[in-house]
Amino acid sequence: MEIVKELVRHLQDPSVEVFVAEYSVRPGEKLNATIIKAIKKCDHFVLLWSKNSKGSEYVSQEIALALNNDKDILPIVLDEGLHLPGFINDLKYLPAYKGLNASMQWVENYLTNVAKKSEREKAWAILALVTGAIFLFGRE
Repeated sequence: MEIVKELVRHLQDPSVEVFVAEYSVRPGEKLNATIIKAIKKCDHFVLLWSKNSKGSEYVSQEIALALNNDKDILPIVLDEGLHLPGFINDLKYLPAYKGLNASMQWVENYLTNVAKKSEREKAWAILALVTGAIFLFGRE
């Protein structure tokens, strides 16, 4: 969870809005439906891949949903020796286990630049933390 908070701190640019499902979804609101909607409308799906996310059935479904909706996927591997799953195992990933700050800075620069280059007035980011595993960058 600290890694997610650190990533959010890195994305404090006015062109990027961050939504943390664990904190931002109101009690009684349908969490699964909110995450599905977020994945479907995002531009970039940033996966925080760890031993915990590997063991989550939700994360595998979230990855599948991102793939099925043709989302750009940016994997960040948090644990050394951990391989990406199935259909995304050939993607180049950020090895955060080698340098977390450098990885966070790269994501910040990349997403901020994408947001600023966007024709839309504002881009936004969604952090869905049902499992603490995925990060989505999208649009309104």
